[in-house]
Amino acid sequence: MSRPVTAQLLTPEEHRIFGLAEWIWPYDLRYDLTNAYALFRHEFSLDRVPRRAPLFITADQSYHLYLNGALVGRGPARGFQSHWPYDEIDVARWLVPGRNVLAVRAHNPGFSNFQYLHQGYAGLLVAARWGRVRLATGQTWKCLLQPGLRRDMVRASLQLFAQEHFDARACPSDWMNAEFDDSAWSAPAVQKPGILPWPGFSPRGIPLMREEAWRPGRVVGASEGECGADWRDTRNLYLLRQHEDHSHQPDDQDATRLEAPATGPNRFRSYLIDVGRPVVGNFTLEVGGAQGGEVIDLVYTEVVDPARLRPALRFPDGSSVSFASRLTCRPGRTTHTFYHPYGFRFAMLVVRDSAVTLTIAPTLRRTGYPLERTARFQSSDPVLEQIWETCAWSQQNCMLDAYVDTPWREQAQWWGDARVQAWNTFHLSADARLFRRGIYQIGGQTTADGLTYGHAPTMAHNCVLPDFTLTWIITQWDYYWQTGDLQPFRDHHPVIERALAYFAAHTGKHGLVQFDPRYWLFLDWTELPRDGASSVFSFWLLIALERLAAMHRLDRQAARAARCERWARQLRTRLKSLVNRRGLMGDGYDANGRVLKSTSPHAQVLALMTNLSPAAAPAMERFLLEYLHDESGHQAKPSAYWITYLYSVLTERGHGAAVIAHLRPRWQPMIAHGSTFELFEDHPMFPISHSHAWSAHPLFHLMGTIGGICQAAPAWKRIRFRPVFVGESGGTTLPTPQGAVTSRWHRDAAGLQVALELPRGVTAEVELPGLPPAKVTGRRQWTLQSSVPG
Repeated sequence: MSRPVTAQLLTPEEHRIFGLAEWIWPYDLRYDLTNAYALFRHEFSLDRVPRRAPLFITADQSYHLYLNGALVGRGPARGFQSHWPYDEIDVARWLVPGRNVLAVRAHNPGFSNFQYLHQGYAGLLVAARWGRVRLATGQTWKCLLQPGLRRDMVRASLQLFAQEHFDARACPSDWMNAEFDDSAWSAPAVQKPGILPWPGFSPRGIPLMREEAWRPGRVVGASEGECGADWRDTRNLYLLRQHEDHSHQPDDQDATRLEAPATGPNRFRSYLIDVGRPVVGNFTLEVGGAQGGEVIDLVYTEVVDPARLRPALRFPDGSSVSFASRLTCRPGRTTHTFYHPYGFRFAMLVVRDSAVTLTIAPTLRRTGYPLERTARFQSSDPVLEQIWETCAWSQQNCMLDAYVDTPWREQAQWWGDARVQAWNTFHLSADARLFRRGIYQIGGQTTADGLTYGHAPTMAHNCVLPDFTLTWIITQWDYYWQTGDLQPFRDHHPVIERALAYFAAHTGKHGLVQFDPRYWLFLDWTELPRDGASSVFSFWLLIALERLAAMHRLDRQAARAARCERWARQLRTRLKSLVNRRGLMGDGYDANGRVLKSTSPHAQVLALMTNLSPAAAPAMERFLLEYLHDESGHQAKPSAYWITYLYSVLTERGHGAAVIAHLRPRWQPMIAHGSTFELFEDHPMFPISHSHAWSAHPLFHLMGTIGGICQAAPAWKRIRFRPVFVGESGGTTLPTPQGAVTSRWHRDAAGLQVALELPRGVTAEVELPGLPPAKVTGRRQWTLQSSVPG
């Protein structure tokens, strides 16, 4: 027999926090973990409530924490077991003098997905020290593997956790309340902290998720019919509803309290609820009047066919999306909160097999990153203001415990998306914490040959994107540019060196990085050349090398900087040789080593971004302006994601009005839905999501054009002010690490009135028509000729 490992590897700080606590789980930390929910309770007494009561808590994979019956929060943030994240929560507001009860509902999926790597163990760990009071998980706690959960439900998508199917008849709903009798519950199995699979810990590093109770929206449609075959025993509630007639007749009533008449045996009544705009969260259902055994399904979706009020259910799509939950009622009153948050706008609440009228009170439990939004944008064009607000809301919905591509199908921390989302965030709040945490997570999971995964933590070995590895390197510059902090870059030297070795090994005789068929070369959702050696791919390497050289210089690493600079010069020379006689940048080489004749917008953008050929720049610039005017005839069209780079390059070159004219009609259709779409139109491989923040970048483009404010130095200590005067008025307030920068302008009888307010320590390089360039600080105002065009 092997000897159990008992040596603890905790740091002094980890030992101070968790040294007296033990990991706990019902029966065994390794057994019967498939889609497992566990309940825990612990009673303690306080002579008085402390002013501050820090509680340290984590679980593998997740937890919902209650104190005296009240939901406190959820966690932990996603992470790796080698340094598993924990949360510190000040719980003083939920405590009372005398008897208190801490209760936890924890979950472990028993499998890996696009945000979690399962290591064969589950556990809960809690510790607190308030004066003489000590809390520490161990065998004095009570636990129960939660009954009533069907464990074999399908995943809500390929990338996420299983559907929740809960029979309330098997489990009391008041288990978290102080008065509940837990005498029949068992003591847990235990394991000391500091040993595998959790040898160490890391603090969360970001705020706890926002938890809000919202009204559920309005019922916009209703229908009834026969339940589908096998409706009681199906493992896929979403597919069941898809196979039934899920069109609805128009209806209009508040969804806060529904009186659902009896359906009759094996029949359903469906209520189509419109929350009003996309949200992230799930529902608490309070059901009254049940005889017991009535079923209520929730099926979530982003869009509906407005003519038939028919939700777009398309299983199996590329991600096998099947967002759905089920509650089976107990006699009398049932209350249940569904565990996993989903992104959706519409939900079908489907009552099945009821013999009496049920009273159903749904509450939307919205969750997400608690972004403190302090930015504003103003324009005399209300459509532009609505686009900005739609982008801002989309960005907030895509901020959970990580930047996620979409809360709809995946909730994965795709790093190409995260770069754009970070820029959005910096313009909304200047909060860089989620970005910093993501840099470390992406750097924490690599292939054997040095590439980062496209998102992390993840089991998706088919989602290794070499160009996203370059994006990850570049984002360490982005973080420095926003904050002035080089520490993430310093901490990732070994990972960066391994990545560079991969790109050096895959550079061909032509000097460009070659396609590696083992991995997914993304570049963009469009028809760009990928086989052979793509110039777009190598441009990202060039940018990464030059950013690395700059950071090494700042960090006084001269030898490393010189190596990157030499490589970058060689790559520049090879790329410049692909500029054709018309002055346009070629797309690289095909798989046979022949020069490609195609000249994509992407290649022109990156050639201009890197100032590859100043002599050819006017031709490339004209090419891009012509593309904005007429996209027909182009095979490789920048997507709603990638076009942010095109907009940035043209704005930098003084074409902000053309950028605004292009984005306005393309983002205006997204306003009605309430969030930005993944692509401008459906993709042939999969249905697009309608809540994708990689396309929320008009947020900062509008602030940089009409607002006129663009960053010009690390930590925003210098800005460039060059507003685009489209419309009758405009302006913005942009939060920076130094304080808010505010611009305003409007036209009146005297001319064009322009104002700029800068916080202390920020200098503005001002470029206004008819005036010489100037550097200013503080508050300044100007009057320009009223004939100044946009």
